[in-house]
Amino acid sequence: MLRVHAPAKINLHLRVLARRDDGYHDLETVLQAVDLFDRLIIRKARSEISLEVPGFADLEHDSNLIVRAVRCVEQKTGRTLPAAIRLEKNIPVAAGMGGGSSDAAAALLGIRALYGLDLTDEDLHELAATLGADVPFFLIGGTAVGEGIGQRLTPVQLPTDYSLVLVNPGFSVSTATIFRNFSKTLTGTPRKGTLWWTLERSRGVERLLHNDLQPVAEELYPEISDVRRALEIAGAEFVLMTGSGPTVFAVVELGRADKIAGRMSGSWNCFSARPVKTGIVID
Repeated sequence: MLRVHAPAKINLHLRVLARRDDGYHDLETVLQAVDLFDRLIIRKARSEISLEVPGFADLEHDSNLIVRAVRCVEQKTGRTLPAAIRLEKNIPVAAGMGGGSSDAAAALLGIRALYGLDLTDEDLHELAATLGADVPFFLIGGTAVGEGIGQRLTPVQLPTDYSLVLVNPGFSVSTATIFRNFSKTLTGTPRKGTLWWTLERSRGVERLLHNDLQPVAEELYPEISDVRRALEIAGAEFVLMTGSGPTVFAVVELGRADKIAGRMSGSWNCFSARPVKTGIVID
């Protein structure tokens, strides 16, 4: 049996450069792993792959990225890898925090370790890229620049001496809808990337904070604006939506996160968190 811890992520920076012919978007982003974890408990089984998600019966299906990840490994190795997987879900679903992608990465690493498979990290990275643009990031974790559709990763060193207040308003958003509406603002001429230039001139994470998708998401889901304003009223100066939303986070000084979270409305899910320098962790 293995216990595998899958962290959430935030996007400290997200800029959309162009819409691709395949329907995806080229972008530049800074991904940061944080210490809010899902946990997978993986055991060998006799004949099949099973998935249990207490409290989230709607996630217990074969198209879940966890099951698909194990199937990918089976196809890659030519082996049957029966496993009983229990997912303890703490990262909000469809919240812009990469929970499903992190769980998939955890399944890839977990099934390799459980069966002692002769797969390299590069093999897993290739499989991860077929599962979703964010999945490869969680294999390395920490802080990384993502380019292309987000799967082309470069680890970077940024300060981690700050706390985070994460606020999830409790509803899901459609990533496809967010991107489709943002595409209407693009001219057809690819935008020039500026992230590396910004990184060279940024001493802290505050100057990096930007998300092209936030205005579109706030227009479609006004409650995201309410969350942002509530964080600002509570004393947070640096506030941003992560990914395609709806989760909003605030970068605050060490020791201030619990105080600010305590001032937020009880109708929203609030978390205090810290950036971490790792990705998936196996006990």
